[in-house]
Amino acid sequence: MKMNSWIGLACLGVAFLTLNACEEDEQVCTLPAFAGFRIEPLVWNPGDSVTITAVQSSLGDLLFKAEYQWRVECQDTTFSKDYEVVYDVDKGDPYIGIRLPSDFAGNRAAIRFSADYSYSATAPTSAPAGIRGEGLYGSITTLPASQLWGSGSGTYTHSW
Repeated sequence: MKMNSWIGLACLGVAFLTLNACEEDEQVCTLPAFAGFRIEPLVWNPGDSVTITAVQSSLGDLLFKAEYQWRVECQDTTFSKDYEVVYDVDKGDPYIGIRLPSDFAGNRAAIRFSADYSYSATAPTSAPAGIRGEGLYGSITTLPASQLWGSGSGTYTHSW
């Protein structure tokens, strides 16, 4: 009889340990951090191809969709680009490429960037701080906006 009690207790202990071992660790999303804007070339002339990149200093994780919005406002022309990616598949730095018209005039551009990230796991409670990179301009901040998504935005006025 005592042997049956020990076997019963041992089985109960094994079952308890098995159930505890099966608990999953909570997976928490991470928003990317940005180091600033890379602008190439720095001096803009009519007909030039210009690329502005929002450079990430650390990548996000467990993010489903990223929606990016760009606006570049010059003296007589405004450029815009809106697009989305599956972030965990394409973690590349967001960018806008523009070609200046042959009659382009001016020496200043207001750059505006924003991003929305849809979570694919538990929402983060904070966002990593960006560290300004060498040769980069402006600042871009990210924040956990809700339990479903986070956002980021930045601006910079480029003069040459």
